Amino acid sequence: MIQLIACDLDGTLLDSSTQIRPSSRVMLHDLWKSGVMVVLATGRSWRTAFKIQQQLGISGPIIAHNGGYAFNPAIGLDLYRRGVPVTTAKDMLSWSSQHDTMLRCYLGYGRPVIFNLFTPSHLSQFLRPEDTLLSHDGSNLNIDPLEIFLFGTTEIVPFMHHFGTKGPGYELTIFDHRDHQEINICAPQVDKVEALSYICSHFGFDRTEVMAMGDGINDVAMLAWAGTSVAMGHGAPESHAEANYVTSPTSLDPVVEGLRWAMSEKLLVPYRDRA
Repeated sequence: MIQLIACDLDGTLLDSSTQIRPSSRVMLHDLWKSGVMVVLATGRSWRTAFKIQQQLGISGPIIAHNGGYAFNPAIGLDLYRRGVPVTTAKDMLSWSSQHDTMLRCYLGYGRPVIFNLFTPSHLSQFLRPEDTLLSHDGSNLNIDPLEIFLFGTTEIVPFMHHFGTKGPGYELTIFDHRDHQEINICAPQVDKVEALSYICSHFGFDRTEVMAMGDGINDVAMLAWAGTSVAMGHGAPESHAEANYVTSPTSLDPVVEGLRWAMSEKLLVPYRDRA
């Protein structure tokens, strides 16, 4: 019987406007309230994941930074982390400062997000209370960053030429956007299964008691690992191949569709039937 639901965000829980569908919010909240652990599992940062958890009105573990980090904000505890070596991060921040390029390093819940510099647009539109500059002696960067981000246009190629696509303790992924590119720097080969399997071990769940829901390439390992898996019909074909159930590609709420399927198969007890 399913005791834990691990749910991806973009393309799964969140719609095309990055909003939670109302019916998903109600159903996941009710399942959580009835005793099912609902774990958000995302490639996004911890602070985005935490915001979504608050919108759901639930608490407990969160998986962020594509599986390199698991934490429980309710008790302020890191459960699992695997980041980029701090010495490498400082080298990248130093290089970026010399080239007038903004880099940001996520250290985890309750810790600052470290920048080498703030651009005018960041100061005017995006500055958050946890954002701070690297100190002159680097002493406030004292833990391996979970993920490092670089956004730019002309800055991307020089950075890649200097650091390469991978090195000791890190690897780079490039994402193309309409008007800029983004580099994400993580520990090598992180995936959501790392953190999810640790959470299950920590709380005493077997993988057969886990239901995973996702849509992307970065969800494939998690879908294959979980005892029950639901892939979004509009998602990557690779995710479909690992799923026990694939939702309709035109579903108005694929998360609810997947949960109802699990209930119809007697894999998930409806919250109304729980003692």
